[in-house]
Amino acid sequence: MESAHHDAKTFSLDANGIRLACQDWGGEGPPIIVLHATGFLGQVYRPIALALRSAGHVYSYDQRGHGDSSLPGDSDYSWASTVDDLKAFIVAMKLEGARALGHSAGATAIGSLASAHPELISRAVLVEPVVFDDGVPQSMQDSLADRTRKRKRWFESAEAMFRGLEQKPPFATWRRDMLHDYCEYGTRPAPGGGVELKCAPEIEAEFYARAWQFDGLKLILESRSPSLLLLGEKSDFTGIKIADKIASHLVNGTVVKVPDTTHFLPMEQPELVTRMAAEFLNRK
Repeated sequence: MESAHHDAKTFSLDANGIRLACQDWGGEGPPIIVLHATGFLGQVYRPIALALRSAGHVYSYDQRGHGDSSLPGDSDYSWASTVDDLKAFIVAMKLEGARALGHSAGATAIGSLASAHPELISRAVLVEPVVFDDGVPQSMQDSLADRTRKRKRWFESAEAMFRGLEQKPPFATWRRDMLHDYCEYGTRPAPGGGVELKCAPEIEAEFYARAWQFDGLKLILESRSPSLLLLGEKSDFTGIKIADKIASHLVNGTVVKVPDTTHFLPMEQPELVTRMAAEFLNRK
């Protein structure tokens, strides 16, 4: 069943045992898939999805346990499963050969699938992919998971959530409309009143805790599908720390360090991300 929803037609799709909540943003030309970061959902990337319509027909979806998509019955929040979900989405939608833009864990999923199945993803823009090498201590990711479990999950309203986050890191650097969309579409009415996060903190933390079990770096480096990696120079994630290693070992890709941006550079510089992505995705 489809409906108009904040500039996108929404629909649901069964893929890999998950009921995915999907968005069709429209546009002309070959398909482009936009895949969100852990803890977010497709609607947060609205400005980017709408702008990319000039380069192709844009789709997105909420990953398992996120947004309006279902929870896995077996509590599988492994990163390998998110890659399998992406594969199932592309096959079910008949989007083979799609171009794609992903952020954070969404970028890792796209880069990994492009490596394993280049026939499914022809070109990839990977914004701040989550990658690790032997020099990065696991304690960094464990600490992130622990902090996430303690996140506030309930707010009096989406507007109250916005007011509470707009001056706090990491949200203080976001463009205001994207933060508004996160607060509005990333919450649902809570049973006792107010609103609660659609992606519960303990589920978000599970993804972080399991990140070490997946070697996305190896897959991304070996991918033969052309890729563009955008890394925020002020990011506190691991990609920027090993940017030179990534650049020297990529089989078919380019690394760009974006000044004055963090891990959340799509929310800080959506116009720049869109412009660079459209130029890269349109190459023959």
